[in-house]
Amino acid sequence: MKAKPAIKKTQGTFAVPRYFIPEDSSAYAEAQKLFGQIKWRKQPKRADAIKNRFNAFSSLLWAVTTDEGWTTYTDLNKASYDIRKWPINYDAMSQTVQALKDMGWLEGVGLRTRNRQLRYVAPPGSPMRKMASFKVSELSWEHPNVEIRLGGTDLEKAPLDVKLMANAEQKAWNAKYLLPVMADLNDKLLDHGFTLFPFGKEDDFVQVQYYRIYTNLPQPDGSPWLTHGRIYPQTFRIPSKQKGWRQRTLINDKPTIEVDVHASGLRLLAEDYHVGFHLPETDDLYTHGKLSGLKRDLTKKIIQAVINGVSLDRQSWPKSFKDDKKTAELMAGEDWKTYAKAISETYPALLRVREDMGLDLMLQESDIIIGAMNHLLDKGIGCISIHDCLIVPQENVKDAKEAFYFMYEHKGFKQPKLSVGW
Repeated sequence: MKAKPAIKKTQGTFAVPRYFIPEDSSAYAEAQKLFGQIKWRKQPKRADAIKNRFNAFSSLLWAVTTDEGWTTYTDLNKASYDIRKWPINYDAMSQTVQALKDMGWLEGVGLRTRNRQLRYVAPPGSPMRKMASFKVSELSWEHPNVEIRLGGTDLEKAPLDVKLMANAEQKAWNAKYLLPVMADLNDKLLDHGFTLFPFGKEDDFVQVQYYRIYTNLPQPDGSPWLTHGRIYPQTFRIPSKQKGWRQRTLINDKPTIEVDVHASGLRLLAEDYHVGFHLPETDDLYTHGKLSGLKRDLTKKIIQAVINGVSLDRQSWPKSFKDDKKTAELMAGEDWKTYAKAISETYPALLRVREDMGLDLMLQESDIIIGAMNHLLDKGIGCISIHDCLIVPQENVKDAKEAFYFMYEHKGFKQPKLSVGW
């Protein structure tokens, strides 16, 4: 077996508590053989308990054999299992990890920091290293309709705020105010048919359902402050627009079009009580004035980043820009200070953006998009949302525009500029 390169990092690969090896897999027999060697502190007897532990072991084994440093981690917080409802239960996963540690097949590595699970490495000599990498299947599972996560820049990957979500008072509040909103939206979506092309191939067995992610930014007194609140696909995959797959989307067997709010974040920022400013009358806010002649997509990316906390006063490109392949390609040959100067002179209010303001604007944006979707669904018009835009049947473009206008007015904002097309 080819040796894997040694690495110093202990980030590890997540052993998802829903991965399993199906019986028809070429890896099944070898994994079962290893599983039969495990010595348990308390031997499982029930068939379902044994199956759950085998699935837990399979997920851990997959992570170890997949990771370059033979390192893994998993969810070992019981309250998290109560919230997420993982198909592999907490007892199965925790007892499997403990048994593997007892036998020396896994060893703790690195330090456990706040909101971060301890990493485990399969040391040299661990039988888990002898297994070649393999593919796993996934047990059926859906995100909770509402998740509250801790603050972070990568909002979809930020850790779940388990302590807050497990709090009885917060759970009651969520059940009264947050969950019904998503249940109502998802129930209405079930009345419509969607044909998507997530990998370029037609998939008409699609049930469009969403879940909502809030970010908790605790106040100085420790009280929760929920912001962000975007909705994300729960049971389906948004097709790629760049490859032309999204453009083939059908709703109730009808061809579709995208109706998008132009410069949504910048537009909402302009009406903020503290930062508010006058937006110029122009067809494109990203090429207006001194922004003319610059790369539009790069200008848009920078303005969005500034709204989300990147300072225009910095001296060079943000690391996150350099780390993203597509953005790095846009940056090639471009000078940060040229863009920063042009943007700050065109929209000087961006120099006054307060910390975490981008998250608050996302919350307003998400409330608007949910309201716009409901406005259409209540009229019997199917739709799909991607953050600040709607995908609707081509014959319902006017209805989609009216939905946006209605919600912006309802929230006390000026009528937005909308674009139609792919």
